[in-house]
Amino acid sequence: MTVLGGGVAIAINAWMDRGPETRVSQGPVAGHPLLVSSDGLTLTLNIGWGCEERPELVAQESTGTVTVSLRHTVRPGFCDLGGAAQIATRLSEPLGTRTLDDATGKPAVHFDERKLLRPAFLPENYYPSPAGRMVYLPGLAAVPTDTPAWAVRYTLGTEPDTQGSLIIGQTLRSSTPPPGKAATVKGLPASITHADSPGGPHSLTWSDGTYTFVVTTGGPPRLTDEELVRVAEGLG
Repeated sequence: MTVLGGGVAIAINAWMDRGPETRVSQGPVAGHPLLVSSDGLTLTLNIGWGCEERPELVAQESTGTVTVSLRHTVRPGFCDLGGAAQIATRLSEPLGTRTLDDATGKPAVHFDERKLLRPAFLPENYYPSPAGRMVYLPGLAAVPTDTPAWAVRYTLGTEPDTQGSLIIGQTLRSSTPPPGKAATVKGLPASITHADSPGGPHSLTWSDGTYTFVVTTGGPPRLTDEELVRVAEGLG
């Protein structure tokens, strides 16, 4: 007897529930990190999906409001396990002072790229991955979705030959650093935590009273604690 994992079972159930016709529906973006680009023209969302086509990010514009939603398309036939990616849509004009709402009519939680700090120092041969894009990686550097937050990933080397990861997360929320090895970043209290597993990530966490920052290294190879602090000190 074959025992199915949860994800496989869900996908098979969804496939069995499929009708003979293509189904298209609109849904909210709540629960997924959302970014407004520095020029206010591009909205980017990180999402994972299963048993449907890659979802589309849709924006409806008016004089005072931009409403964003996810368009889901489910076609009859074989159901794969889906994927995870960034999806984006471009506005006809900058968001500006217009409100950004979810399909539910509530404000859409989003991060303003203009507020995103960038590292002045990166270890040798570390590059944005994928080049020039911001990414959210569940599990390694979790980003909350109930408050504005975003994360940028860097890798040792470039695609397709990449190795260790460096992820810089920024959340619009003040917090106290978790228990760990005491450190300081720009004179502020910070802590360094190491995962229990030998190959697990190491993270440096601190808050400036407005944002909480997490610099995470995943390997192999991993950055040293001293390199984590140096990356953090160079954010600006």
